[in-house]
Amino acid sequence: MTHNAVELIKADHDKVESLYQQYQGATGDSPRQRTLVEKICRELEIHAALEESIFYPAVQAKLGTEGRDLVKEAVKEHKEMKQAISQLQTGSLTGANYDSTFRKMMSGVQHHVREEEGEMLPKAQRQMGPELDRLGQQMQRRKEELMAHQTTAGQSGQGTLAQRKTVAGQDVDGSSTIEHSIDVSVPVRTAYNQWTQFEEFPRFMEGVQQVTQLDDTHLHWQATVGGKDKEWDAMITEQVPDQRIAWTNTTGARNAGVVTFHRLAEDETRIMLQIDYEPEGVIENVGDMVGVVSARIRGDLQRFKDFIESRGTETGAWRGTVERPAK
Repeated sequence: MTHNAVELIKADHDKVESLYQQYQGATGDSPRQRTLVEKICRELEIHAALEESIFYPAVQAKLGTEGRDLVKEAVKEHKEMKQAISQLQTGSLTGANYDSTFRKMMSGVQHHVREEEGEMLPKAQRQMGPELDRLGQQMQRRKEELMAHQTTAGQSGQGTLAQRKTVAGQDVDGSSTIEHSIDVSVPVRTAYNQWTQFEEFPRFMEGVQQVTQLDDTHLHWQATVGGKDKEWDAMITEQVPDQRIAWTNTTGARNAGVVTFHRLAEDETRIMLQIDYEPEGVIENVGDMVGVVSARIRGDLQRFKDFIESRGTETGAWRGTVERPAK
């Protein structure tokens, strides 16, 4: 199994192209073609998530202005691809419209691959060196998580990510994935150390009244959500110093997530936060609630930024490692 980020990305490209060639060779076999389209869409969704959450921030940090321009264009192409995937997976397209939409999307994907392999990836190889191995390991771990999530969703009849989500980002079954990021002007070690001080969360998280750390991996939360007082327990499922912290609830409404830390410069860090949130009850099961929670999370990140930048140093630190549970 490869752990080099560039090799992993190229392997994904090759796999998608191979599946597309199979699609083109299955003319007249509609069921077979539909199955291949679903496989390709799943591969592309995971691939884009890996690049946008791990690889692109690192490229942007290392390549400076040139990196920002390359990433900006790549993310724009990803957005167009995701829109096409949503169209293909809603079931609203049939026959020639379905085929033409898919082929148009794949033409865009092939263009994106040529540009990425011709410019971004060679520059990353030249300038990032051994860091690509570390990024590749991160990407491989995250890929396994996303693949497991897609498998679980498929088995439960929820469908793929694009099938379950509306354009507003809310899942059809009431569950939502909310993602936000922010750049903070402190070293990555400082940002990470402060985030490990869970009992300090009420100082910058809106509605959080108290967080009690029961042991190295278990927390008890008390908060106000949607005007209601709630309590739940959570467990840290993975913790890698200066890189990531992942968690899931063990009681209460489903909520899980991961926060990752990316070094942009010696005193500049990008924090990326992803939360899977499932509203409870009729009152919370509306689109507006997702917007409220999303706005709260965005505000929490801004308050964390203000808090740590005003101090310039962390209030404490826990530098232990929590390994992901074996499957």
